[in-house]
Amino acid sequence: MSYFDVSQSEVRTSQGAVSLPILYYNSASVIASFLVDPERTVGLLPETLVATQVFPGKTLVSVAFFQYVDSSVGPYHEMGLAIAARPRAELGFPATAWQPLRSPLPSMYILDLPVTTAMANAAGREIWGYPKIVVPIDFQLRAGEIDCAVYDSGASRRLCHLHGRAGFGLPLPAPNLITLTCLDGRLLRTLIDMRGRVIHAGVGSLRLDCEANDHPLSQHLCQLGLHTRPPLLVQYGQGLQARLPAGEAIEHR
Repeated sequence: MSYFDVSQSEVRTSQGAVSLPILYYNSASVIASFLVDPERTVGLLPETLVATQVFPGKTLVSVAFFQYVDSSVGPYHEMGLAIAARPRAELGFPATAWQPLRSPLPSMYILDLPVTTAMANAAGREIWGYPKIVVPIDFQLRAGEIDCAVYDSGASRRLCHLHGRAGFGLPLPAPNLITLTCLDGRLLRTLIDMRGRVIHAGVGSLRLDCEANDHPLSQHLCQLGLHTRPPLLVQYGQGLQARLPAGEAIEHR
């Protein structure tokens, strides 16, 4: 059976019908991971979530860029800012921080998720509660050379710029991604099934530039302190495939 030979169901959005799971036939990604003090996440997570400490006194924050060359909702670019988190109602550690049979990575609360098309925006907001906006996004990845940026809606300001050459890395299977979002008062967990290989690398000369201004994305990046520190590591890959299904509601109290 083909990886994409799956049963699909249709969901209506303000931009038209979307079949779930959304299928990504050819994509590329760059994910830079940072360690930050959990105190910096105060006010950024909903009350139902708590930051996951991946090391004592440190939580994981990711800045990601995606290039969807071919997907069932068309081609588009995407940038994401996410915080490792878990539901407060799920007590215990590390079982609730990681679900090793589903993904080697912790679940991530999606704080910002700009995209470049109206269809991607509508589907993300209306089906999962992803905090999307439509803005210009640059994506360039070639042999470890990374140059990605996101702009405000008028393209007059560059909100953040991830650029440089990644360090030495090893190719490994692309990990599944687990996202946490809020939709109509419900907490959703979504497992994004990935296929392909990504390079897990040192940061090399990679850096994230962002300036303080009144845009919510810039404010979030600065509150987390990402403009003052280098990433811990970077993962990047091309020719990736993925399936994005509907989210699963999580009971919380």
